[in-house]
Amino acid sequence: MNTRLTTSALLSVIALLVALTWTGCGRAPERPNMVVIVTDTVRRDYTGPAGRSPSPTPALDRLASEGTVFTDAWANGPWTVPSHASIFSGLLPSQHHCTGRSYRFESESPTFAELLSEDGYDAVAFYSNPWLTDTLTGMLRGFEQHVVKPEERTNMFNQSDQGGPETVRNVERWLAERDRSRPFVLFVNLLEPHLPYAPPDDYRQRRLPDLPPDYVFETQWALEYNARVRSGDRIDFAEVAKLYEGDVFAADRHLGEIVELVRAHAGDDETVYIATSDHGENLGDHGYMDHQFGVFDTLIEVPLVVVAPGALAPGRRDDPVMLTDLYDTILDLSGIEDGPDTPHSRSLLEPPAHEDRPLITEYMGANPALVRALKSLNPELDTTREELAFSKVRVGNLEYTVASDGRETLYDLDADPERTDNLAFERPETADLMLELMPAVRRESAEELEVDEEMKEWLRSLGYVQ
Repeated sequence: MNTRLTTSALLSVIALLVALTWTGCGRAPERPNMVVIVTDTVRRDYTGPAGRSPSPTPALDRLASEGTVFTDAWANGPWTVPSHASIFSGLLPSQHHCTGRSYRFESESPTFAELLSEDGYDAVAFYSNPWLTDTLTGMLRGFEQHVVKPEERTNMFNQSDQGGPETVRNVERWLAERDRSRPFVLFVNLLEPHLPYAPPDDYRQRRLPDLPPDYVFETQWALEYNARVRSGDRIDFAEVAKLYEGDVFAADRHLGEIVELVRAHAGDDETVYIATSDHGENLGDHGYMDHQFGVFDTLIEVPLVVVAPGALAPGRRDDPVMLTDLYDTILDLSGIEDGPDTPHSRSLLEPPAHEDRPLITEYMGANPALVRALKSLNPELDTTREELAFSKVRVGNLEYTVASDGRETLYDLDADPERTDNLAFERPETADLMLELMPAVRRESAEELEVDEEMKEWLRSLGYVQ
């Protein structure tokens, strides 16, 4: 990490970032096919490219050996809705307003799928995450949508199948029947790492022989832990981590299957692969399970691998990137030059960003339905902390976080990696400069989740309602 920044150095960096322009470093084949795979809920530190051994992500490792690994990638939100909307639009959550409190995607800015569809691409999406549906968010504008319906699945969300096998079959069917005269952008969300944690049987036999073969960490247990009615001493977090890692393996296997299907049907010469996650997961970290209630590193540090032959040199890049960058990258790869102004999106085809480029992530607060779920389990629970919004920016070694109640922290991560010394009051000018880099933090007015019973049951199985 770079040396410590003084206030004057920070001002210089900000000026540089505003004034600096970059030129591209190459081009992929004209109008390549693009495959964007999001393995939902995968922490960066639970992947092979981040050094986890033995690796639970052999398919991602293979892509990493062929393409570019971005070692410092941030999600722009800590959970599915804001993070996916940022990927699709190139906007921060405070700009697209698709969050836990106003979850409909109604931004006038076009998604990359809309722009590519207008430019002659086939744009298709396959997923089993309810938050991506038209019913809840409508964020898949521009895609010809394909979804695994709840009634089409057996043992939904309480066994190892969270829709991945059906998603793979749907992708295979579409690839076999597609119009081969047109390029395509294929988006896939694989939900297996999401609660409940229930690895497949073959993984259990090989890597978890010490755990009961039917042991599942249930979604309800995570809610009870967050509500403080299931104490930490009733949870073996080492076992939880093993189960979660098995779910990461399950999703990675489906990722590998999809990559092989694309290669069999479309080849590699004209295909770009982007593999990432929308957010991480708390496994008892910071007193929480799941992925809400903050902007912790465990939630926003995600894996990112890009294979773009002819446009992006293979290897590892340590420059700071955000998932919003995928928007400009996809437009750049497709040759679209008249996209909207997206100041927080920067094409990864450009030379590496300055090491002090600001990284921004935002959490606009939990939906009231989730807070009510906690209160229903523990009527005495003080949910003041769980109702806050947060925004965090990192510039080099400096990390600044501000909450919707005005509390702020400033840490020098070089000198204080454990974040024990809050410098916000010692260095107020630096804190003010960091605040200028982020949109205003606020807790948006909340919309109630008004959905039918089928959708409510789907969300309940994932822990979002009680």
